[in-house]
Amino acid sequence: AGPRRNRSADVQVDDVPKKHRKLSDDDAADDAEDLAEEAEVAEEEVEEEEEEEDPIELLKAQGVSEDVAKRMLEKADGDLDAAVMLIVEHQELEKEEKDLAKVMEESLQEAEAESQKRRNHDEERKRSAPAEFFQGCSFLEHLGKDVATALFSSDAKEDVIAILDLERKCRQWYRARGGDVADYFSRIAVKAVANVEYEGKKGGDESGEQGNIKASSMETVHSLLVAHLSDLQDAVLSFPANSIPAIFAPIDVESKIETVDLT
Repeated sequence: AGPRRNRSADVQVDDVPKKHRKLSDDDAADDAEDLAEEAEVAEEEVEEEEEEEDPIELLKAQGVSEDVAKRMLEKADGDLDAAVMLIVEHQELEKEEKDLAKVMEESLQEAEAESQKRRNHDEERKRSAPAEFFQGCSFLEHLGKDVATALFSSDAKEDVIAILDLERKCRQWYRARGGDVADYFSRIAVKAVANVEYEGKKGGDESGEQGNIKASSMETVHSLLVAHLSDLQDAVLSFPANSIPAIFAPIDVESKIETVDLT
């Protein structure tokens, strides 16, 4: 008998049913199609989510306040891109305004510091060189150099400076009556000088020079000045604005002349 052949080797490919032979190919095709469909669905879902996301929330996520986001979206008629551009312009404008406000504040601070520096300098000059600082004041001119020097060297210094300071302010406040204001302060000075007493004359009668001012008379002058200063402050500082105190009314000389009977 001849050699025995393996039966399985005799099985032909054509003998495999078609439905079994194509199964693996169909599965691969189905899997690929399913994957494509799933990817398409996922993409659509992402697009839907993006379309449905609140634009206000999108802007808030970028650090924009809700109020600004609503206003800019309203101006842009709901156009998100246009709203973003408006927000950028708004932020730039806000930054410019803040920078300008900062510069203005710094300028005001510098101006105030400079003004305070000038005030401090003036206050120092008032006390270190009052005759120079108040040069031109009617009260100072009518005191005369000797009396003024004596007053500035005494306990009356601060009150004298207060009177001079008030004269300067009154001449600014009541410019229309500047002459009457100057006359009033000159009369105070004349009264003060009239109360000054001297020790005598230096170097004998031939020199004609007056001696030192008596300390007792300086106390009298100081008291007189304090009284006038009090009257001035009451009349001026408590008087209504834009009105001239009666204390500066011109003196009617004729009404003060006494009639003398010579008969």
